[in-house]
Amino acid sequence: MTRIAIVGGGIGGLTAGIALQKAGYEPLVYERAPQFGEVGAGLSISPNAVKGLESLGFADFLRATCNEPLDQFILHGQTGEQLQRFDRRDCRETYGGSYYQIHRADMLDALVKAFGTRNCRMGKSLKTLEQRKDHILLGFDDNSSAEADIVIGVDGLRSVVRDILFDTPDPKFSGHVAWRALIPGNRLSPRATERSNINHIGAGQNLVTYPIRGTELVNMVALTRASGWVEESWNAKAKPAELAALFEGWAPYVTEVIAAIGEDDLYRWGLFIREPLKQWVKGRIGLLGDAAHPMLPYMGQGASSAIEDAVVLGRCFAACKDPVDALSFYERARVERAAFLQAESNLGGDRLQALDPYVLRDNPPKNEDALGIFSYDPSTVELA
Repeated sequence: MTRIAIVGGGIGGLTAGIALQKAGYEPLVYERAPQFGEVGAGLSISPNAVKGLESLGFADFLRATCNEPLDQFILHGQTGEQLQRFDRRDCRETYGGSYYQIHRADMLDALVKAFGTRNCRMGKSLKTLEQRKDHILLGFDDNSSAEADIVIGVDGLRSVVRDILFDTPDPKFSGHVAWRALIPGNRLSPRATERSNINHIGAGQNLVTYPIRGTELVNMVALTRASGWVEESWNAKAKPAELAALFEGWAPYVTEVIAAIGEDDLYRWGLFIREPLKQWVKGRIGLLGDAAHPMLPYMGQGASSAIEDAVVLGRCFAACKDPVDALSFYERARVERAAFLQAESNLGGDRLQALDPYVLRDNPPKNEDALGIFSYDPSTVELA
């Protein structure tokens, strides 16, 4: 049996593991965290990724657990005036998959259960990779080691696997800062827990809310600009007063949302970018998700593109007798699509946060629908 090591136990890594299991392999996931824990954030799963997850057996879980927004609203940040509305009621009929929103921890928990904790090696922070003629030696910070025939690096923006393979430049601060909080739904007006995605936009910033776990929680994500470097961490705490100052004078809905954030419940992190890669594979080692194509969150395709990668990876391994050939097949199948998503997502902030919000109303930019992003199906797309 071919030994496959997946470095990174996030959504992309676990989905890849499940896809490879479906293809007849028994991969192991090596995750640096000591255990899988609660990740306090909401997650959008667009139709392209939903089709992939459903092909792996998650249709019932998604239907039972996710919220499905009926509308996406883009509103003027100061006046609250509606600039655009996207009707999402016919997503499944139009694209073959629903548009879902879910607590990230719920999605991760489902993936862990499906993949199996027995297949996970926790507390394993990769330090070295040594590619030999017929296998790879992995070295970890705890001085342990492992051997594999194939390694898939799914270890995020600051991927150790990517840096070892290609020695690419360090990530650069994009000038964008993200703020996130989960707010109990009963602290907010009923508008916040309706089945919709509400995005207030203004010059250089915007604030999005949508409910998850029914109406129990409202996920808030704000995106702002900064000229200097901001600490890149999902666990950097911030004070609601800092966010309130940035959105002073905005619509009452925005003010209400920020005022409802618990004093200890707001997180802030800088968004970093890396140069696009034209090559993801070297010998017996390949990349997946943010390790290969990190992107800014303006089109909500970070997790969805990793899910696409994972589903296509599994199909390539099912189609090829030689796993090294399967990696090359996977690279050819995914590089162009991922580069497109990366480029469009990185441009999204400039489009969305125009100096004058009315520009967006009067000259609607290409969104996910117009760009054909939702039409892609990783479970059926031709692998040529």
